[in-house]
Amino acid sequence: MFKQYLKPLFIAGCSLLMLAGCGNQTATTTTTTTAPSNPLEGKWEQIDFRSTLERSLGYEEFSSRLPRRLIYSDAFKDVTPTLTITGDSAVYDLTATTNVAVGNFYDYAKAQKLTSVQGTKEQYIKNQYEDLKKQLEIYNNMKGPLSFEFNDEKYEIHQTLKEITINESAGTFEFKNAPMFIDLVTFSNEKFVKPVSYKYSIEDGILTLTLEQPKTLSGGEKIVGYFTMRFKKVAE
Repeated sequence: MFKQYLKPLFIAGCSLLMLAGCGNQTATTTTTTTAPSNPLEGKWEQIDFRSTLERSLGYEEFSSRLPRRLIYSDAFKDVTPTLTITGDSAVYDLTATTNVAVGNFYDYAKAQKLTSVQGTKEQYIKNQYEDLKKQLEIYNNMKGPLSFEFNDEKYEIHQTLKEITINESAGTFEFKNAPMFIDLVTFSNEKFVKPVSYKYSIEDGILTLTLEQPKTLSGGEKIVGYFTMRFKKVAE
């Protein structure tokens, strides 16, 4: 009789163990590890472009008495270049209109009675734009990393610079062509067709690209050019 009661208890005990095992199996969750995202990935807007432009113009016009540096940096102060990063490559592009800058220089030249500026203001602005466009179209024909598009009605130029490689181990942005601004100035002491390597850092959400580069002036004086481009990430 004892065996009669033992057998049902044994079966019931096994059933409870099986249920407990199933319960534990159901409660087990699988965790997955997500790889950390690349903090550089995305679109960045350049901030304080005027400072970058003004400093670079200062290196190119070190001995010039004409205030092009101040005239142009003020006229283009609202230009907002972007740096779009995908993986280990980047594209630097911008859009600018030339009529304000050229018009301001015309006003200065007339006030100073410079004989190099002729004709009406409207015609001068148009002529300068057309001359610049011809030069930039030569760069387009080179089929390099740098290209331009034009809106003649607005005197507008869209510039795109590709073939920028990010070397994370070295902490650099490698430009196959140096960054420049519509042939007005190059953000390097060398010609824009020469490659250049910018160091980069990210602090407080600001991406900073820096370049220190020696230069010998026409009088033999040696200086070190210091170029900085700062970017803030665009909210997605």
